Amino acid sequence: MRRELIAVVGPTCTGKGALAMALADALGGPAAVSLVVCDSAKIYRGADVGTAKVTGAARRGYEFFMVDVVEPGVPYSAGRYMSEGRAACEALWRRGKSPLLVGGTGLYFRALLDGICEAPSADAAVRTALRAREAAGEDLHGYLSEVDAETAARISPADKQRIVRALEVFELTGEPLTKIRKKGNRPLEADGVVVALDGPRPWLLERIELRTRRMLAAGLLAETRRLLARVERPEAPPLNAIGYRQMVQLLRGELDEEAAAAQVVAETRRLAKRQRTWFKRERRAKWLDAAKGTDALVDEALKLLPTGLKK
Repeated sequence: MRRELIAVVGPTCTGKGALAMALADALGGPAAVSLVVCDSAKIYRGADVGTAKVTGAARRGYEFFMVDVVEPGVPYSAGRYMSEGRAACEALWRRGKSPLLVGGTGLYFRALLDGICEAPSADAAVRTALRAREAAGEDLHGYLSEVDAETAARISPADKQRIVRALEVFELTGEPLTKIRKKGNRPLEADGVVVALDGPRPWLLERIELRTRRMLAAGLLAETRRLLARVERPEAPPLNAIGYRQMVQLLRGELDEEAAAAQVVAETRRLAKRQRTWFKRERRAKWLDAAKGTDALVDEALKLLPTGLKK
């Protein structure tokens, strides 16, 4: 079974989706390639306009994985993305297809390729019980040394928060945090290349402003209203994401439309800067100038691919 994986990553608004689909066309089309989306907001059903999600006929027959996974308001973690994203890749490989990973959520990208600790979520009852034991005089660091000596050696006896977290994991799973981390940090076994896009700052700002205007014209405010009706709190995901957050403020009367749009642009610029910083640390990335346009980028990206990936 050939285990091939191509990734197209980088800051928002650099044309990752367009390049990914053009690359998929060049590599054999829907029969040979499926897209695995790496975006923490596109995970949510109903978050379409505000995430620039590819929907309907625009998918051109391609399968898209890791989109529309959960309902609005449901927490979603990088650990879960790792498990479900890897399962999607494995299923594609069994069918003789190549996954094409595309998106800009760095933590999800790193989790899928390199692995991440899948420790359980915080449990208030367990934490309360552990703190009660500590208050009664029990040496929790000593207890941690007994059940997970390797983790205890890395944590100062004064670091109560990390001690409680490590013991919480042990109490919930019956396994030391050290063992869980070793299992979770297993890299994905696949051959391929990571293509990273970026462009000149003025070029990217113009694209951010254009996309913001298009989202507003396409019904971002109405979509936000629909999402609000499906969650218990207005801060619930994906409404805590850029664009939706400003639309919630607009609906509350805290911003007018012009101010809301300006904030979306400013926040998106800051997001692009964070994404650029994250992916600049990615040692596997081969950087291309997104301002050259999709046609030129396809040719450049194809030259980066190992021979076995080219059709």
